[in-house]
Amino acid sequence: MKYIGKDRPYQESLCHMRLNSKQPLPGIRTKGYIAQAASGLLICLFLYTGLDKMYNHSRFMDALEKSYLLADVAGVVTWSLPVIEILIAVALFVPSLRMRGFKYAIVLLSVFTFYLCYMMVVSPKLPCMCAGVLEGLSWKSHIAFNIVMIVLAILGMMATGKCLDDGSRAPPMTKG
Repeated sequence: MKYIGKDRPYQESLCHMRLNSKQPLPGIRTKGYIAQAASGLLICLFLYTGLDKMYNHSRFMDALEKSYLLADVAGVVTWSLPVIEILIAVALFVPSLRMRGFKYAIVLLSVFTFYLCYMMVVSPKLPCMCAGVLEGLSWKSHIAFNIVMIVLAILGMMATGKCLDDGSRAPPMTKG
């Protein structure tokens, strides 16, 4: 044991020990799991809703045409929204695009949430045209669900950012 002075032993810090070893810091592994779990749940959500909207295109179109806000652009939205949802799922799946996927997920879920708040005020009786299980939710429950998904995406983004900062998940950076 090394000593610094009379009777005080020198203890190597956790950071110093980890810098000299090949093992990742304990928190990085946990953050990696959080990022993967968050991205996995969001991938399932966006794939499920995007594919359902494509499969039930005519029902989705009918619902949007009844919306005061989206009636004029229903044709564009019925095709572009499912494609965007699937692209976000792909971005969340690819590790090098995951941070962007989380950011886009937060933006899209926020837009959905504001739209739901608007619909709750303007037309609370209009049926929800979300996929399967989500279709049965009330407007308030749907807003709460979206807020939980936004928080999950933020946690995933933070965990992904920590992993990238510590170099455990990011591909090597090249200058050029």
